[in-house]
Amino acid sequence: MGLLRPLFAACCLLVAAQVCSAERSFTILHTNDWQSRLLGFGPNNEFTPATIGDDDTRGGVARLATLLRQRRAAAGEQAVLLLDGGDFSMGTLFHTVTRETGGELRLMSELGYDAATLGNHEFDFRPAGLAAMISAAHRAKGEALLALLSSNLRFDPTSTADDSLQAHDQAGRILPYKLIDRGGIRFGLFGLLGNNAVAVSPMIKPVTFADPLATARSMVAKLREEGAEVVILLSHMGVVQQADGSWRGEEVELVEQVPGIDIVVGGHSHTALAQPLLVGGRTPVMQAGSEIQHLGELRMRLDEAGTPQLVDYQLHPIDDQIAGDAAITARVEDFKQVVSARMLAPRGYAFDQALAKVDKTLTRDFDDPILANLVTDALRRATGSDLSFTGNGTIRDNLIKGRYGVQSVSDLFRIAPLGVGELDDAPGYPLIKVYVTGRELKSLLEVLLLAYQMRDSKSYYPRVSGLRFSYNPWRVPFDRISRIELGDPLKGYTPLDLADQRLYSIGATSYVGSFTWLVGDLSKGLLSVQPKDAQGRPLSELKAAIIDADPETPGVQEYKEWQGLLDHIRSLPDIDGDGLADIPTSGAAAEQRMLREASLRPADLYRYAGPLQWGVSAVLCAGLLLGLCLLRRRRA
Repeated sequence: MGLLRPLFAACCLLVAAQVCSAERSFTILHTNDWQSRLLGFGPNNEFTPATIGDDDTRGGVARLATLLRQRRAAAGEQAVLLLDGGDFSMGTLFHTVTRETGGELRLMSELGYDAATLGNHEFDFRPAGLAAMISAAHRAKGEALLALLSSNLRFDPTSTADDSLQAHDQAGRILPYKLIDRGGIRFGLFGLLGNNAVAVSPMIKPVTFADPLATARSMVAKLREEGAEVVILLSHMGVVQQADGSWRGEEVELVEQVPGIDIVVGGHSHTALAQPLLVGGRTPVMQAGSEIQHLGELRMRLDEAGTPQLVDYQLHPIDDQIAGDAAITARVEDFKQVVSARMLAPRGYAFDQALAKVDKTLTRDFDDPILANLVTDALRRATGSDLSFTGNGTIRDNLIKGRYGVQSVSDLFRIAPLGVGELDDAPGYPLIKVYVTGRELKSLLEVLLLAYQMRDSKSYYPRVSGLRFSYNPWRVPFDRISRIELGDPLKGYTPLDLADQRLYSIGATSYVGSFTWLVGDLSKGLLSVQPKDAQGRPLSELKAAIIDADPETPGVQEYKEWQGLLDHIRSLPDIDGDGLADIPTSGAAAEQRMLREASLRPADLYRYAGPLQWGVSAVLCAGLLLGLCLLRRRRA
């Protein structure tokens, strides 16, 4: 009996230690950049969430629901948090009705998300649009609506344009931080929108965002004061891999400068990190790719000193091996019906309508121009212009062949999904048409080219139709265009005569076309472009250039980019007679329209040269002559 008591006490202590250890462990499940991708990543007509092993698509919110249920069960008694790094909206037809349905936020609430931060695309319908989205979700979910965290969001007291969003902030639906007590651990959460994300949000005004670093320092201090044992940042900032394989970016740099952040659930750069980036050797920075293709799972424990320690991490693929949740599938089908009724039917389309066929996947890569040519050709046709242009970043999705190549309306919409009207507030960038001279066209191309080279970003890579051009990197910035030819590969090309004063029409979206008015500012006054109408009269503002799709109806009926793309694709020939347009993928459809021609030949150095190239050349020649004179004097 004397031996049994100590043995029993030791067993009790061991069990207690194990229980304590289990109680001090926790799991973070996370996603980011949903971008309204509620269906699988691939042709939507091939997505079969009810069954497994019969499609190649990845993702789908119904499959995510099943995986979440499995991972929560695997965590047992551990504390589990489900978090998102922002940009849950914008990118598919579902976002076009999100102001009416609040669909993405409703689904996140039903899946049990504890919190999400706001990404830049949440503001694509302006602050009032985000407010409408939250209102719709709140009407459906009430107090079960997930928490939205935005610590550096600031409202403008002099404007009424953000009042509806501020009302949600005042009602506690948008919070600067949140404390969650779960599994015997107090978690402190806060959210930040990064500087780059703000910079690429043209519709974000009048709200502003305070400095992330200063905000993070104050939030960490506040959360620690309120007893947070684990401080988690929901960040929409991004990470970037360097040439040497190391990782930088706003999320890494912020953790380096702000002590006290234990975990970062990131977003914005769409990076699928197989393992967290351990900043400073201890703080995991995580991202789970984008568009519900993965679910991240971080397991951690608190050591005896209360310091979070990494146990393990998994980036779970969401694919055809996971059967989708039937209730969530039904909810998505309901949203599809709303999209068809409100958005598509009035324009002669339907969500699942098969429209075209493609014989291979078309990407947005620089050396794969087919998709970009398709988009810019559509812009030129829709606007009835001599030429058109856009930036690579406005082409938002690859055209995925899948097993059969059939592309539905919902698949094709994803290529050009962004924007909101200038005059009608409806989804999609409106198309504009302006006129410029040949010399102004060169100036416009110079700015587009230099913006891409200076930003070193794929988003700014110029895409054009109705012309092809070459640039010489040995020439002076803002004077590098060495060849411009107007036309197309079917009708042929003609060299542009800069001395000809005729006007050339340019078609573009309101977003990309707005840069036409900014050439002087962007070039620091070195170049100038004055957008004009067909009669050569200056256009003072972008709204005056918006195309009226139905002049017979009072007011201006905006012609949206996405509809112009669908109309163009539907008009393509049905070569094999199967009732579907065939998207061309070879020959003229695959031509490169921007060429790099590095050359020191005088003809290439001075063709189309302006004052900048000649002026710098004159200075260099004068300097060379002066140097030779000084050298001769020394020798004399």
